[in-house]
Amino acid sequence: MSRISPAERRSDAIQPRGVRTRVLSLALLLALAVVGTGQAQPATDFCETAPPAASGFWERVDVRGLAHLYCLDAPAAARLLEGAHVTSYPAFYGAVPAAWLGAWMLRDEHDFTDAYRLTLTQVTTFGATVGLKRLVGRPRPFVTRPIPPRTDRSPEVLGRFESFPSGHASLSVALATSWSLSHPQWYVVAPSAAWAGAVAVSRLYLGVHYPSDVIVGGLLGAGIATGVHLLRDALTPEALRPSASAEAPPPVTVRVRF
Repeated sequence: MSRISPAERRSDAIQPRGVRTRVLSLALLLALAVVGTGQAQPATDFCETAPPAASGFWERVDVRGLAHLYCLDAPAAARLLEGAHVTSYPAFYGAVPAAWLGAWMLRDEHDFTDAYRLTLTQVTTFGATVGLKRLVGRPRPFVTRPIPPRTDRSPEVLGRFESFPSGHASLSVALATSWSLSHPQWYVVAPSAAWAGAVAVSRLYLGVHYPSDVIVGGLLGAGIATGVHLLRDALTPEALRPSASAEAPPPVTVRVRF
């Protein structure tokens, strides 16, 4: 009787998960296409006239870049960006629990390494983002410019949180990068990158961040996710690895003769 190797068992186990992942990825793309019921506010004088004057080259670039996205006159693109914004918080709060639950329910061998890396990436990214916000202290665009934000939250509440870097950009890119590095299939990488990019760009369309906030936030999230992945052997506890159970020593047998 031929024996099935652990590698073959793992390959067989991966196939159903690959199909499920593909279905979920396509569902995410459909959700981004149809979600987005927010109503865009009037463009105000910020779009009807030239962008306000800014001191310094980079500040002028930031303001003009914000104007191009905030004053976007493309209903389909606007709806897509609004949809990405709507899905951001459910993804931020739900991705980590879903990764742990999925690893526990869908795998024969208890392999939690990808869920652990995702958790470590998100926690580290959140801490680094908040720290930089406090350190830089940059106000959001609508605090100093005539740009009413297109969100359900009041400007007073949003204004309490600093602008640089963008937390949505850092967390979405970190999430997408971490999961793509753990599962480098096209049906994971492509939808993840599209979603993270849409979430990051939506911050400009909503008028709550400058382009530099989004760019630095994205680089921060991608850098942390990549660093955690490269250091995975040193950072992942043995108890969360599949080899912990597969390579466990055989039980000790005691024989007593009479």
